[in-house]
Amino acid sequence: MPAKHQPVTRHRRRASAAVIAGLGLLAGGLAAVTASPAEAAAAVSGTVSTGGLVLNVRKTARTGAKRVTTLKEGAKVTITCQVKGNPVTGTVRSTDVWDLLTSGGYVSDAYIKRPATPLPVCDPPKPKASPTTPPAVNTTAWVLPVPAVMNSGFRTPDRPDHNGMDLAIARETPIKAAHAGVVMRAFCNVSIGTCDTDGGLNVIGCGWSLEIRADDGVTTRYCHMLRRPSVVPGQVVAAGDLVGFVGTSGHSTGPHLHFEIHTAYPATIENAIDPFPYLTEKGVAVR
Repeated sequence: MPAKHQPVTRHRRRASAAVIAGLGLLAGGLAAVTASPAEAAAAVSGTVSTGGLVLNVRKTARTGAKRVTTLKEGAKVTITCQVKGNPVTGTVRSTDVWDLLTSGGYVSDAYIKRPATPLPVCDPPKPKASPTTPPAVNTTAWVLPVPAVMNSGFRTPDRPDHNGMDLAIARETPIKAAHAGVVMRAFCNVSIGTCDTDGGLNVIGCGWSLEIRADDGVTTRYCHMLRRPSVVPGQVVAAGDLVGFVGTSGHSTGPHLHFEIHTAYPATIENAIDPFPYLTEKGVAVR
């Protein structure tokens, strides 16, 4: 019937696919819905009475809802339960009650002749489950990039230009991001040859290297990797993410990770700090 009233809260119940097929709902109509056992037992038969017009079966209990099919004058229907909808003045009664049919569609009770038998109220629609929220990334946590013992420290008397710590460990050991941040650089740094071969004392540079900047600007550098870093500039990483593998490229005589911490980006000699006390402050144990 023509819509003249305001939309109201939607309700829906489910009926079997076999029932829908039997009633011949139009393509694109309601999905199969079923009534509860109590409602099915209390179902009431009725007859469409519109004065010769067709009765629209709606997807929800309001006149402006999507039409799923129509019923002719005199059509027989079976009512499962009833809900409150927008008020309608029809040929049988004036009411805000809508009938949920076994087909799954809704019709205004204003156009249905039926026994005065009380009908159950349809169960309220179940709330939609909230989508799973991914765990928040801890942007303040720090980890040790490799499970190794420090064998050379920051700017020691015998190596005053050593701007980080060396963590000696086997070749191919996975290297983890020490903190969450953005990959700023992934590069090869050698004076001769390539980074894809072992380095030596005659080579100047960090070999395969990586720099990651944290939200607060602190930047970490990872040197002497075995091969090109596993991450690329612009990539966001979390503490503990795989970023590369231990090697001995560049100015190196054996497999180890040279690890630096800088207070700002870009990383320079001037803003390099001792990683040992910084990591200790962050709760990271370094042996």
